[in-house]
Amino acid sequence: MENKNTKVRNYILELLETGECSEGEQLPPARQIAADLNISLLTVQNAQETLVKEGLLQVVPRRGTYVNPNWRSRILQDNISFYIPWHQLPWGECFRRLAERHLPHLRFSLKQPHSIFEIVTTAQVQTAHAQYLDLEPFLKRCYPDRSVFHQAPLKSFRCGGRLPGIPFLFSPRVLFFNPQMLREADCPVPPPDWEWDDFLNLIRRLLKHFPPEQVFFWYPSYYQWMNFVLRAGGRLIDPSAEDPVRIDSPATRRGLRLFRELRRELGLNGGSAIRKTEGAFEHGEVALAIDARQMVGRLKRLGRKEWDVLPLPHIPGGCDTSMQATELLCVRRECVDLDAAEELIRILLSEEFQDHLAELKYAIPLRKSSQELSLSKDDPRDCLFAREAAVVQAQYHLDSAELFQLVSSGISELLCGDEDIDTATAELGGMVRLYSKINRKIALGQRRNYSLAI
Repeated sequence: MENKNTKVRNYILELLETGECSEGEQLPPARQIAADLNISLLTVQNAQETLVKEGLLQVVPRRGTYVNPNWRSRILQDNISFYIPWHQLPWGECFRRLAERHLPHLRFSLKQPHSIFEIVTTAQVQTAHAQYLDLEPFLKRCYPDRSVFHQAPLKSFRCGGRLPGIPFLFSPRVLFFNPQMLREADCPVPPPDWEWDDFLNLIRRLLKHFPPEQVFFWYPSYYQWMNFVLRAGGRLIDPSAEDPVRIDSPATRRGLRLFRELRRELGLNGGSAIRKTEGAFEHGEVALAIDARQMVGRLKRLGRKEWDVLPLPHIPGGCDTSMQATELLCVRRECVDLDAAEELIRILLSEEFQDHLAELKYAIPLRKSSQELSLSKDDPRDCLFAREAAVVQAQYHLDSAELFQLVSSGISELLCGDEDIDTATAELGGMVRLYSKINRKIALGQRRNYSLAI
């Protein structure tokens, strides 16, 4: 049960998130809030004072309390934020119910993108890992027996001996296809060992019967083209290599060329892309779509049974792998409620929550027993997900959110145009090397200054 101070905080935050009090507007008088909530004036004033200290509110002498114009960017201790609104996540309601039972003071934020506790995806934790606590000690205390969990997804997010995020579900990306549309186009279902040329031939046959937007969703976002880069044996960065920058490696360039070749097969001119219609594949309107197992949960909710999956086409000389889609818990370094951090780990990795994920068919739970409930050995589609889960990659992002955004935007622009891929990737690779060199010099200087200081 939430205490009175939490009740006031949530009431005020609700006013902000619903827009009843916008940026720069005056908050209702404390006496009015006290009357509305049947809470003492002193409690309201104390809660307001805390929100002023946290930067959400500001006091104007002799005028009142106002909403800070940049309140959305503030990071609150009792908030948890999500990469999309929590109620849009199939498991969101179950998680909220469990959190309310064990952490009644925790608030599920809708308008603030960052909080002390965050549910994020792969890119966020890998490009901003320095902002988060090492959760390895918390995990050891909560679950000393690691054998109940799959270790590979955990290993994917260890960075410099730290664990900045704990994955609680994961999935490979595969090719979903609509069997009915393949039958209409008289296309046989490709075998699991199909190759790139087989994929292009399937695209060509489908284009004889359907417009490009109903054949394949081509859009130059990293979660699309990175799959082809990985299948070709490339990546953006390889920390284990003498030269870790792999943007301009032959394998990465090959993957980018193939993705551009796919654009041309679909008849898309430079600068164009196929705009995705929300739920197009789920509603039977698209023949082929690259997605993670999260798609299965959406198909299940819609009652669609005629769908199937294939591994992404093999690229000769490449790798048998794909991008791992992951949802993780991260805790910012500024966290003061370490007990709450532990409790969130217990909840997300508990049998109750993990079995709920299994029932939803939403991704692959981290807990082994829950995965067995989720993936049926009698369903060939589930067997494919199980096989692909053993070969996924999650370490494919640059070690900087700003740099990753710059590089991924540059590659996306490159794929939409006709600029020479070798020249453009050489420029991007050189930029990343220079950035890394400068960062190393800065870090070395900081260590020297620290040594002199002590």
